[in-house]
Amino acid sequence: MRRSDCVEVSKLEMMGMRGGAGEAEVKFNDCVVGDDDVVGKVNEGGFKIAMVTLDLARIGISAVALGLSQGVLDEALEWAKTRTAFGKPLIDWEWIQFQLADIKTKLEIGRTVTYKAAWLYDNKDPSFVLYASIAKLYTAQMAVEIARDGVQILGGFGYSKESFSERAYRDAKVLEIAEGTNEVQKIVIHRILTRGGLPEVEL
Repeated sequence: MRRSDCVEVSKLEMMGMRGGAGEAEVKFNDCVVGDDDVVGKVNEGGFKIAMVTLDLARIGISAVALGLSQGVLDEALEWAKTRTAFGKPLIDWEWIQFQLADIKTKLEIGRTVTYKAAWLYDNKDPSFVLYASIAKLYTAQMAVEIARDGVQILGGFGYSKESFSERAYRDAKVLEIAEGTNEVQKIVIHRILTRGGLPEVEL
């Protein structure tokens, strides 16, 4: 545990994403801040700024999901080409072919919706909020599924820490939690659908 003035930080050990800056529980104990520390204007604007930042971060999470999934596909494809089972390469077995085709299909759908969300944000289109949630929901689920399938294709090697897919499987799970869980994304999407409009955002 590390403590500095009114901020208390306790480092957390996570199951995946071990290559980042690290995660911690942060507690603010009777903190007093000055005018220079205010985000936006007092009693207005700060929450909106935070929400836009969160919406944008969901596109970032989607990009991470794409990268993990592409890595799994690359490893699985190479393994299937070089590994043999019952006298022929794995790549010649129909089940492996179907698995690889499904992975590629999911990946390209995820890539398309993520790129659309990013394009809408770049073009200051408020509908990026909807597409950021759609992209995040889809690609997070996709990454977990693809990582699981990658481990399955690699078999015993996939379950070892020598494989990329093993790490991707652990890393992918947090994508369904960070920047709003899958359930939160469904709430956002549902509210936009049923309320007939997008939230006001400043881009």
